[in-house]
Formats: sequence, structure tokens, C-alpha cells
Amino acid sequence: MNTTSSCCGGTSSSTSPCATSIVELPRYYPRQLITPDDLTLEQNYFRDRMRRHNRLLHGWGVVCGALVCPVPITNDDGTTSYAPWQVQVQPGYVLGPYGDEILLDCKRTVDLRTQGVSGVSGEPCIDTPDPWCTPVFTPPMTTEQTTYFIAVKYMQSMTRPVRVQPVGCGCSDSSCEYSRWHDGYQIGVLDKCPACSVSGANTITPAFDSLFHGDTPACPPCDCGPWVGLAAVTVNPDGSIAQIDNCSCRRLVLSFATFWWKCTGTLSGLQVSDPTGNALKPPIPINADGKTSVQIQVTGTNLNKDAVFTFGDGLTITTDTSQWIPTHQVITLAVVAAASAQPGNRPLIVVDKDCSTALFPNAINVVATKTPAGGSPTPAPAPPAPQPPVIRVKRPPRTPAG
Repeated sequence: MNTTSSCCGGTSSSTSPCATSIVELPRYYPRQLITPDDLTLEQNYFRDRMRRHNRLLHGWGVVCGALVCPVPITNDDGTTSYAPWQVQVQPGYVLGPYGDEILLDCKRTVDLRTQGVSGVSGEPCIDTPDPWCTPVFTPPMTTEQTTYFIAVKYMQSMTRPVRVQPVGCGCSDSSCEYSRWHDGYQIGVLDKCPACSVSGANTITPAFDSLFHGDTPACPPCDCGPWVGLAAVTVNPDGSIAQIDNCSCRRLVLSFATFWWKCTGTLSGLQVSDPTGNALKPPIPINADGKTSVQIQVTGTNLNKDAVFTFGDGLTITTDTSQWIPTHQVITLAVVAAASAQPGNRPLIVVDKDCSTALFPNAINVVATKTPAGGSPTPAPAPPAPQPPVIRVKRPPRTPAG
């Protein structure tokens, strides 16, 4: 944490004017000599696209958090009072007017007698004074209440210096270069609310219907500057906080992070009955002969006509959805058990189109076809084939020889 004053350095403000847009990026090819300018151009190309996306599609302002609060002090007697001249900015997430992301990941204490403080996202959440700079306090020379405006803007800081190899042979040719850019922010103490953050009785609140009605909208202007207003703080002449207004100088941007719901279409409450609607006491018997069809009606909460039904291997199901209507969800099943189906109880498993699954245990009982005792009856022997009639020829009597 650094106190922003004229004697401090090492931090560069990164402004992103919308008038300049990077619309080209490097094209890499074999045996190419890549320079730092090529790699920087590629980074800036995608950063510029993200800024433009945030600014034109999501807008800018406070997304969440970033409340400005008084700084509590616990006294020796256990009571609580509040520090004069100081406020505390809570963690939050802000989109800047140029489309930059501002991440306030720690509580930051701001003294209203200074120009504000700067910070780097990801640093330890400790308010440490700058060892090279002494905070400059300039309390107002007035006997009346004074209103200050707390605002935040995006900044980039160079960090992680490394030694660069010398170019020549001299001993003084070595130098250091910063090897990283680090996202940061500056919390400022302003004498007026930033442009485009002012709200009051004459401010026109955008209507939600305007998002999908009306003519083609014009692109929003980009002339609001880098600051995003957070709060108006009124201070008494002795430094005590008279009022903190977190609304009049704060612009909020729509977020869908907390917009969600639960679906209510889970399949449940399966019941089986006969074709007339009378409840059957499962398991329902079915002969495993490959011919006998058993009719079963299935009902359930959130049962869809496109649901898939199964009793397991060997059982064929034909679905009849002619009685299905949204208010009367009844589906008739015609079930046939093949002769090869294994006997025993089977559950009914239903999988709906949204993959909701429900099970009705022991819904059907596969019964093997009974055979006579001693095996199959032996067929009777066939009668003998008819024989042709025997014809006897009467021979004449023999006469004696003379």
C-alpha cells in the first residue's frame, strides 16, 4: 500500500482511452524472429478486446462489494468509537469506464486528508506505510462540514525487476528491467463526484424493458474518465465522520452472479396399475412364453411421454401414450416376456428425457412356462399301412392218366 503523493514513484497509471483500438495481432510462422514488440502486441490485442467486451456488453460500475465504511476503534473500556478522518473501503469487484477489471481483494483504509492510496491486487492484506514517503496531511481550513468523494480507478504497476545482460564489455553496462505488469488500483479522495457517477432526483433510471424494445441503440460514449464513484463522505471540522453515503455517487452494473433457480421437474412417485386404473399389488405375474402380453399403466410426478421404460433383459415393452396429457400423465405398457427370460421379480426403471431416473421395485414377476410331469408326452404310434387283399385262384381238378 502506497500513499499517493508527489514524492512517490514506481507506479504507472494505465489509462485505456477508447479512441484507440488494437485490431491486429502477430502471425507466427516457422523460422520467424520474434521480438518483444510482437509478444506485447499480442497481449494488448486480447486485453483490448476484453475491455471492449466489458464496456459495450456489460457496462461499467460497481458489480459487488466495495462499500465505504467508518473505521472502528475498540477503546480501553471495551466501547467502540470511530477513527477521525478515516474510512475503510471493503473488498469488491468493479468494472472501470474503459472496461478494465478492478479487483479490491483487501480492506483498504483511506485517510481523507491525503490524496488517497494505491494498491496491487494479490498483495498481502496489510496496510503498511511507504518507507520512502511520509503521508502528507492537509486538513481543510474551514469550520464547516466538508464532503469528500471516494472513487477508484484501474492502474498497472511494474514489478519483479531482473538484471539485464550487459550490451558491452564495460563494468557499468548492466541494468535492471521490470519483468511483470501487475494489475492494481488507486483509491482517490476527490472534491466532486466523478463524471457519469452522479445520481439524483433528475437522474433517469434505465428501464429494463429498454433492453429488448426500441430502435437500434447507439454505442455508449467513452468520455466519463477513469474514475468510478464509491461514496460521498461528509466530515466535521474535527475530523469525525458525519455521514457516509454509498448511493448518491455510486453506479451499479447488472450482474447475473446471484440470479439462479432450481428445476422442479424431477421424476418421482412411480405407480403401476391395470389398464382400468385399479392399483395392482406387485409383483405382477407374466408368463415367459414370448406370446402373452400384460397391460400395465404407469403414473408418476413429472412423467414425460418420451420417457424410456425397461424391465431388464428378455422383456419387450410397447408404449402407448394416447392417454398422456400434461395434467394426467398416464402411460400404458404392453409387456411380453421371451421364453429365454430369466424367471424372478423385476424392477421397473424409468429414465426421463432430462435423465431423471426413478425405480419401482419388484414391479413384475417373470414366471417360467409349466411342463407336464415326466417331460413332454410321447406321441402315439402311427397305425400300420393297409395291405392289399389276397386273391386266390381256383385250380381245376387233376384227371388220372390213362
